[in-house]
Amino acid sequence: MRIIAFLAVSIVVLTVVLLVFLAVTAGARRRRHALETSARWAVRHYAIPGRGHTVVGVSLIDAEGRVRSEHVVARIPDGAPDWQRDFVAARQEAEERAFHLNIDRPPLEG
Repeated sequence: MRIIAFLAVSIVVLTVVLLVFLAVTAGARRRRHALETSARWAVRHYAIPGRGHTVVGVSLIDAEGRVRSEHVVARIPDGAPDWQRDFVAARQEAEERAFHLNIDRPPLEG
């Protein structure tokens, strides 16, 4: 009789552990999916210290502000003779790319 009680308790405990595990992983999966669908392509530029150039590109940024992917449009050397012109042209190209990449993203709800 003790063996049957032990087996019954073990089955109940394992079932509860399995249900908790499934609930936690399902919640994490929903959260990850929500972050992926809320991510949008945005123009971004930054300088890398010590590298001597500015990077202009488009980045896929999720709702928490993390960069999920990046497409570099241009790397402009700091000493370029037409730095301003090159930067403006690169930003314009990045804005066009971001626009076209966001067309394929699912619409935001709410």
